[in-house]
Amino acid sequence: MEKLHNFSYKKNRMQQIKGFYYAARFRSISEAAKIMNLTQSTVTLQIQSLERDLNLQLFNRNSKPLSLTDDGVDFYKIACPLMQEFESVVDKFLKERNHIEEKTINIAVHHIAISYLMPKIVASFKKLYPESKIVIKNISLDDATQRIKDNQIDLAFYPESKHDPEIKYVDAISYDPILIMSKSHYFAKREIESLSDLKKLDLIRIDRNLITLPLFEEVVKKYNLKGSVEFENGNWEMLKHFVKENDFVALVSTICLDESDKNLAVKNLSNFFPKMNYSMMHKNGMILKKITQDFIATIDEFAKKSKYSTS
Repeated sequence: MEKLHNFSYKKNRMQQIKGFYYAARFRSISEAAKIMNLTQSTVTLQIQSLERDLNLQLFNRNSKPLSLTDDGVDFYKIACPLMQEFESVVDKFLKERNHIEEKTINIAVHHIAISYLMPKIVASFKKLYPESKIVIKNISLDDATQRIKDNQIDLAFYPESKHDPEIKYVDAISYDPILIMSKSHYFAKREIESLSDLKKLDLIRIDRNLITLPLFEEVVKKYNLKGSVEFENGNWEMLKHFVKENDFVALVSTICLDESDKNLAVKNLSNFFPKMNYSMMHKNGMILKKITQDFIATIDEFAKKSKYSTS
């Protein structure tokens, strides 16, 4: 059997891990010291003692801002949810002791999901929980991630993104990328054999800063795709209206299709582009409010019944 580490600072284990956690989270010894109301030298000693106990180096000392070694990253992934759960214990206890059931949920939602998913999800949720209040924020993914960390929102709903160890990601629903055009379009009855076929078409799209389909911009550049109409800002509903009335094509996903789109020709591009995968995001280790758990359950149920979902 492998010999266990002989830790010499067992009485200070929580302080060691707290010092490491805050220094890693804020990439700064001084910021960790402020949060913990300690001196920088004390936090440094805590981290050094933890490293001695583990016989590992957790930080790259010469980097600015402070950065983690590979071992430090692995340790942080384990420590982060445990520390966040620990920080939420008092709040959870007080709510249960006073029989407080929060009926407000604050969520951040991607702009496309606000238009095409949230109306139906909220309708289902309000039928079950009519006294609930839902605050929906239309903000960027980076802003949503930070607000989750700062406990300003309960839940976020966005296409897949780079993973942050402080955030828990739960796959929710996915949609196929598609090319849409009018059924009267000359290309409507042809198949897309390669992405180079798109060079022959008048492609319209929303602002490139709002594009969520992975690799789309790379394809635009590689094949020098161009269109005679471009939008600053805009949304997929605008694209659909333009496509129906003109010889344009647009790259969207099945998320935006509904019964009013029967006069559109739809070309599935899942052989060329990844699916649009939506995830629910909340703070790792956080004990979720019941109202938040109920909202997540509603999204799960919606995903199972969604006509165009490919989950």
